[in-house]
Order: sequence, then C-alpha cells, then structure tokens
Amino acid sequence: MTDMHNGNGIDALEGVFAAARQTAPEPSAAFLMRVMAEAEAVQAARQAAPAAARPAARGGRLAGLMALVGGWPALGGMVAAAATGLWIGFIGGERIDGFTAVYLGASDSASAVSLLPEGDLFALME
Repeated sequence: MTDMHNGNGIDALEGVFAAARQTAPEPSAAFLMRVMAEAEAVQAARQAAPAAARPAARGGRLAGLMALVGGWPALGGMVAAAATGLWIGFIGGERIDGFTAVYLGASDSASAVSLLPEGDLFALME
C-alpha cells in the first residue's frame, strides 16, 4: 500500500487527472447544428398539431379526485381505514377488549388505559 504513495501510483494518476482537467472537450460545430435543427423540428411539429388532435384528459371528476388523493394505492388505504373504523364503531369498545386479550394475551382492558397523569387536568396548563 505504501508503494502507491511513493510516485508509482497515486502521484502518477494525479498528473493524468490534472492534464485532463486542463483540456476540457468541446462539442463540434456540426454536432451543435444537428442538435439545434432537431430541436427546431420538434418545436415546429408541436406548434402545428391542433388542440383537437391532442389526447384529452380522461376520467373527469373521479379521475381528478383520485389523482388528488394519490391514486389507487392511497385510495385502497383510505378504504381499509374507513372499513376498520366502521368495524370498531359497530362492535363497540367492550368487544375490542376481548379481541386484544385473545391476540395480545393481555388480561387488562384496552379501553381503560389512562394516558393523562393523575390529578387535575388544568394543573398541567399552568
């Protein structure tokens, strides 16, 4: 590894890189003319196409709403969350305690968890 630092490896590469940095390649005039001609042809073709020939936006209001939400994946997540909320609202909190006891192995009530400290709530605001 020390042989590379004594002028045989890294120092030789540094000289090559310095020479490459001094001579930056320039594109030829013929290449630049071809690029400009192609760009002008594309612009002219787009301006010549009538608005009726361009494809119209499809779907109407529903497609616009889905694009606003984030498409099918986001809409699927929203439907799953709504279905879960309806299910929890339908069966009630007492029956959820039974499900959590079965799946989590806990005997405590999930709805009886207090997230606030004991005491007066307004004392926390002071």
